[in-house]
Parts: sequence; C-alpha cells; structure tokens
Amino acid sequence: MTINNNVIQNSQKGQVRTIMIYDIPAAWSHDAILEHLKSWGQVLEISFKTQHKYQSVWTKMKLKPTTDKDFVMRTWQQKLGDGLVRWYPGHWKLRERKARERFQVKFSLPEDWKSNQLAFSYHENQSFEHILSHELKGRAFIHLKVHGKHQLIAYFETHEHLLRCMEFSHHWKPTISTPPTKKIPPKSNKDKKTYSQQSKGKNLGKSLSSSTSSRNKSNTQQKTDDMRPLLLKLLNLLV
Repeated sequence: MTINNNVIQNSQKGQVRTIMIYDIPAAWSHDAILEHLKSWGQVLEISFKTQHKYQSVWTKMKLKPTTDKDFVMRTWQQKLGDGLVRWYPGHWKLRERKARERFQVKFSLPEDWKSNQLAFSYHENQSFEHILSHELKGRAFIHLKVHGKHQLIAYFETHEHLLRCMEFSHHWKPTISTPPTKKIPPKSNKDKKTYSQQSKGKNLGKSLSSSTSSRNKSNTQQKTDDMRPLLLKLLNLLV
C-alpha cells in the first residue's frame, strides 16, 4: 500500500529505508500501526501479514535521525508503541532473518512478572531486562503467554553469550530453546512400495548374475573333463 504525500526531497533520500518488522500484536489495526510508526519517521509504503498472535510488516520509510542511527547500527529490536519489535533490513531473505533466532533462551515467568520486585531488582538493583540486555548481551526479547503461562524468549548473537546467560545465577528458570525447524515428511506407502520393488529388482539382478556365472563355470569345467580322453589317445598315437 502506497501512502499519500510521500514525496521525498533529494537531500532526504539517504534516510529512506526498507524494513521488515516482526512481533507486532495481531490485535493492532492497520491504522494503529501507521500511527505508532510515526515515532520512527514517515511511512512511504507498507504491507501487512498476520501470523497467529502477531503480524509482520514490510515498510519503506524515511526514518528520523535517531531511529536511522539505530537501524544503521543493526540493532535487533526497536520500541514501537508500548512494546518492543524486532526489525530487519527489508532486502534480507527469510534464512538471514532466521539466523538471528539460532541462539535462544526461554524464561518461565511468574504471573505477576511485570509488577514483581525481581523485575525491577533482579541482580544488584538492576532490572531483569537490563541484566539480560547489558550484562548478558541479549539482543532481542519477546514476551509470550503459552497455555496460560508467561514466558520470555531472549535472543543472543553467539553461542558463548547464550552459555553465559545459562551459567548466570538466575531467579527465574531459563532453558535453552531451539527455533522451529521444518519436519521431513515420512515416506508414503507408495514410496515404500517403490523402494521395496527397486530393492527386490536389485537383489534379483544379483541372483541372476551369480547363477549365470556359476553355470558358465560348471560348463567350462565339464568341457575340460570331456577333452582329457581324446588328448590321451592322440599322445599314444604319436608315440
């Protein structure tokens, strides 16, 4: 969708970026998203895609200088509305975006985690999110509610940072989480039947080859035995 009044001056073209945004709540209307994106800059084009509880957005924007600096520095997350969303260069392919999900740690949070004292003083009077992002080098975070249970997924850039997080003395239990992978579909009965027939064909070919070789060997041996009396007679005549 192209937005009206999207004329950009030549001097501003350096601030125009294409961006892919994740983790926008599905409950947000398109108008609400456009309103929130005004805090980043001017939207020129935009498209939406809803995926379960969240929606992703591709947009072309003229970013404000402070937001553009964060984008150029390749931060993994940016504030939008009252929450955080993950953002990526718009030209990145899916596999490049998925690469950032490689190292994950999942935390089980209490029901009152937002107001819980540990949220504000998790370690040495530092908040939980401050410890994760600064002390443990977490690059992005998602809050989820799965089957009534509150969870936080923290994303790390390296395996070393992930291990450091796991070795930290936590109040809220962390577990290593792995991103979902595509399942390899099981072989159908048709595939199994074809494979079985091919295997039988190969075994039959080997059996026939072995049988033929055995018969040829036997015939050769028999011919040799039949020639011996004739050769003896010829030798006697010569003597």
